[in-house]
Amino acid sequence: SPISGLGSQPWLCTRRRLYFNLSVLEEAEELTLAQLELSFPGEPYPLPGAAGETCTLSLWNVGGRPPSSSPSLISSQSFQSLRVSLNLDLTVVSRAWRHHSGNPGAILEVGSSLTGSRRVPGLACARLGLALRASLLVVSLNREKCRASRRKRSSFQLPLAFSRVCKRRRLHIQFRDVGWQHWIIAPQGYMANYCHGECPYPLSESLNGTNHAILQTLVHATDPEDTPQPCCVPIKLSPISMLYYDNNDNVVLRHYDEMVVDECGCR
Repeated sequence: SPISGLGSQPWLCTRRRLYFNLSVLEEAEELTLAQLELSFPGEPYPLPGAAGETCTLSLWNVGGRPPSSSPSLISSQSFQSLRVSLNLDLTVVSRAWRHHSGNPGAILEVGSSLTGSRRVPGLACARLGLALRASLLVVSLNREKCRASRRKRSSFQLPLAFSRVCKRRRLHIQFRDVGWQHWIIAPQGYMANYCHGECPYPLSESLNGTNHAILQTLVHATDPEDTPQPCCVPIKLSPISMLYYDNNDNVVLRHYDEMVVDECGCR
């Protein structure tokens, strides 16, 4: 049905009312971004064979306005080829919607203009209107909670002394110490190394942490009793060659993988 004040298009394929629930935002939250995503699943639009047809998408503001007032145009875009999605910035109008009671809303129109001898809109415009999906992404900031979070983190002892941070430590293994000197000919020992130390918040790049380890340090910083720090473990190892006697007293040369710790990291 016609709505007073809306723009007229040569052929109107779709008119849809969109409602947005902004009541989930707390009073102290500052709305920093509101972005409307219009997605078009399936094939690109317009479809092949729609030459000469231009689709126009218009978004009208009707939320939080007096009943007698006319809708205002938020955005209008025309296209002959559209893929995947279209994003519209609604930050300013969404901030205004927060100060009005009721459901804020907008009206979305999809229309078609034709060139040449065609007098009716093509299949492209109609299918675009039916397939279109709308979602509103809202980003907010609560400055009070940010300040509280910073105060809470400052109560912890950060950062640790460098000597206590996760890193590779020297360890030389003598095969005589573990009773292997009777069957290993060479070498008599080697520098094996090991990993030791803590993975403190904030986790620096030098600690080679995974994304999971970074998040775990954040949780540990706020809840150290229930969530442990990530572990300091080897992340890169190299082989060594060993000459030894097998069970039949044959002399064998073999390469053993992952015998030397080269790098450590938080996992």
